[in-house]
Amino acid sequence: MTGLQEIRNTVQDVAEAVAAALRIDTEIVDEKLTIVAGTGRYSEKIGEKEEEGNLKSGYLYSEALRTGRAYIVEEGKSHPNYAPRENELAEVCCPIMYDGRAIGLMGLVAFTEEQRSRLLESKEDLLLFLTRMADLLSAKVRENKVTGQMKAVLDSIHEGILSVDKDGIIVSANPMAVKLLKKDRESLIGSSIFSIWPNSPVLDAIRFGVRYYDHEEITRISMDQINHFITSICPIISGYENKEIQENPVSGAVVSFRDIADVRQMVYNLTEIEEITSFQQIVGNSSVAQSLREQGERISGSLSTVLITGESGTGKGLLARAIHASSPVKDGPYIVVNCGAIPGALLESELFGYEEGAFTGARKSGKIGRFEMANNGTIFLDEIGDLPLHLQVKLLHVLQQREIQRVGGIEYIPVQIRVIAATNRDLEAMVRDRLFREDLFFRLNVIPIYVPPLRERREDIGLLLDLTLQKYSKLIGKQITGFTREVKNILFNYDWPGNIRELENVVEYAVTMETGSQVGLENLPVNFREKKDDTPTVRSLKEQCDEAEKKIILDCLRLTGFSLEGKRRAAEMLGISESTLYRRIRALGIQPDNSQ
Repeated sequence: MTGLQEIRNTVQDVAEAVAAALRIDTEIVDEKLTIVAGTGRYSEKIGEKEEEGNLKSGYLYSEALRTGRAYIVEEGKSHPNYAPRENELAEVCCPIMYDGRAIGLMGLVAFTEEQRSRLLESKEDLLLFLTRMADLLSAKVRENKVTGQMKAVLDSIHEGILSVDKDGIIVSANPMAVKLLKKDRESLIGSSIFSIWPNSPVLDAIRFGVRYYDHEEITRISMDQINHFITSICPIISGYENKEIQENPVSGAVVSFRDIADVRQMVYNLTEIEEITSFQQIVGNSSVAQSLREQGERISGSLSTVLITGESGTGKGLLARAIHASSPVKDGPYIVVNCGAIPGALLESELFGYEEGAFTGARKSGKIGRFEMANNGTIFLDEIGDLPLHLQVKLLHVLQQREIQRVGGIEYIPVQIRVIAATNRDLEAMVRDRLFREDLFFRLNVIPIYVPPLRERREDIGLLLDLTLQKYSKLIGKQITGFTREVKNILFNYDWPGNIRELENVVEYAVTMETGSQVGLENLPVNFREKKDDTPTVRSLKEQCDEAEKKIILDCLRLTGFSLEGKRRAAEMLGISESTLYRRIRALGIQPDNSQ
């Protein structure tokens, strides 16, 4: 028997502990390429040979045994010396050295893209971790104690690790566990895990030998403070080679856990594209663009709720991200929710999360919502005007009490978040029509910002066209230097009902179709080509009258204010009824601006 085969119980325990801590399948082979221990897909392959047991195959394992070198395989399918099995995507492989020679190998293997990303993101740390675990096994082969080495390894993990006996009594705790639980080691060791987590399924794990992943443990410390962890439980199998004839081969369990705030940050880092966003990305030299930048910078130090209004495509989302990036919580998560894109039946659980068994089809472990994910950061509620009335009540509670309640839950969970909302709808009109709660409107409208449409900042069109042309020329790989004079004239005089979003779409289309060095008329979308007319154009009488009426009403509202009372006063000054004023405001697209 090889050295690792002689201690296969410990080898399997080590594999189980590594997998429980890192949630990546682990296999350990000996110097003859026999799988001695494994987890997940490898647990059923113990005793089989890797690389057909050929130590001269030239594949990665035989080379690692020969050279004693560690390997990191980033692309399993394309690696020249890698013989992957069962869709192995990536691997960190470390030799187990004994007296200067390799007596086996330990490998962390990714089978999914999520595992591969996590493995490669921390590959150097994982390799160091495996090296220390390999040293541990080498020390066991030398008949030395494992516990001291294991403790040194577990102490370096950024997760809390507790080990318990078959009765749930804590027998060891790493420093991170002590730190997260805010208890001293002496009080932890010898205490029951149920004194920390009364509802922990650890006994079920021990009794039935099953694992638990991503189990939530929530314990209230005070009225405004809770401990909120994500835990995983792995049973410890004793006497592995005889476990089939033992009544209960489980002697305890390893519990790994992380603070929910760390999990949120990890999810955010894995799913959000890092973007350096600032107010300077609000492009334009017009007074409107300058005012938006200045207003954004003035509120950057505040955590007050912001309501951004304006037509679709004007850049409300870009402004919201810039506000977050300049705020005191810029290092926290930035979570975006489009209230109009998620069906109403799903929106509540998406925003607030749900508890286990809250409804048919609910995930067994429950699910955290977007508000919890945004804790200590910013949540951007786009299209807030589409939020159903029953959820407006729950959102009002969040803004007033800074706490949320999951669907099917009874506990209130405190959250510290900055809320930014945006809409292209007239919320004041919706308030009058009882489609939007007035109290919620006032809670959201603490700092109102209006983003004008592109047609009201025509002096910025040229700069936007040039920058967008540069952007898509680079992306598509073409050398296009500008627009013909004819095209410029058409684009400058176009009303851009879709605003900046439409402008970007038009330029992307033109760059894609253009084969020359300048964008010509023939490569604009067909609706632009059909509108070409060399004769001077005169706007209709209605258009000119609407423009004059809009200016009169807007000037009056700037004097009285855009509040409900201000509009009542404006109607009196203009000698018209309030209903007529509101009808004309909607018809003319009048919005509050930054001149107040």
